[in-house]
Amino acid sequence: MEALVVRRLGDPTVAPGGEASPFATVSGDHPVPELSSPTAVRVRVAATSLNFATFLQVQGKYQERPPLPFVPGSDYAGVVDAVGPEVHGLRPGDRVCSFTGLGSFADFIVAEEKQLCVLVCAYFFWFRSTKLFFDAAVVLLVLGAAGGVGVSAVQIGKVCGAVVIAVARGVEKLQYLKSIGADHVIDSSKDNVIESAKSFLKATSLKGVDVLYDPVGGKLTQDSLKLLNWGAHILVIGFASGDVPAIRANIALVKAHLAFAALRDRKVVGKVMIVMGSSAKSRL
Repeated sequence: MEALVVRRLGDPTVAPGGEASPFATVSGDHPVPELSSPTAVRVRVAATSLNFATFLQVQGKYQERPPLPFVPGSDYAGVVDAVGPEVHGLRPGDRVCSFTGLGSFADFIVAEEKQLCVLVCAYFFWFRSTKLFFDAAVVLLVLGAAGGVGVSAVQIGKVCGAVVIAVARGVEKLQYLKSIGADHVIDSSKDNVIESAKSFLKATSLKGVDVLYDPVGGKLTQDSLKLLNWGAHILVIGFASGDVPAIRANIALVKAHLAFAALRDRKVVGKVMIVMGSSAKSRL
């Protein structure tokens, strides 16, 4: 099968095969992965996303550094190719999707049955898990809104009935975000994000932000905390700025207690969720 193999750390923008490239030459002789357990499923990959985390991973700058060589790639969708003898919910030909740490930049990938979602229900699961956060007049602030996860957050937010404030850089990106339903857009390259958001909230008689969706990190995250309502949720998606923000203790003092949960355990959109408010457990 074909696979994109990282042979050494380096610049991921250099084409595979060259002396300066971190990638080996792409060929069809990479071994097809075998089923690793009785409950394993082999998937023929039809689509996989190019994420900023992958960009960092190939350079050796990501927080998790796999041993070389490795095949990068995370979330993917495809068709079941083979199943183990104890797989009962899937069969060859089923359309599935999943998340993985590595391996989706290849023709085939192996995963456990419990890690796979049937594709027709994937959007429903995503929508329902996100819907937990949205009631009438909820304000959603999306940082890095013109990126892949940012755009999806804006769209899902609008489907769920939220008032969406979208932050991005550049006029074209802002125009696009307005076209997909964002209620207020802010150009972080020239506008004061906090003051612009406050002006919009005041003009629309809204008290503050209820959900902060953050794939950016850094100073922008720290400043955005000033906009949060009591009981707000912070969905930490990533750190595209390269700077992991520190949540200052005075924020916890003002906003009540913080509860941390992993994506896998709480099934919310994002890697870490910070919940502020005395009734946090009842909302989860």
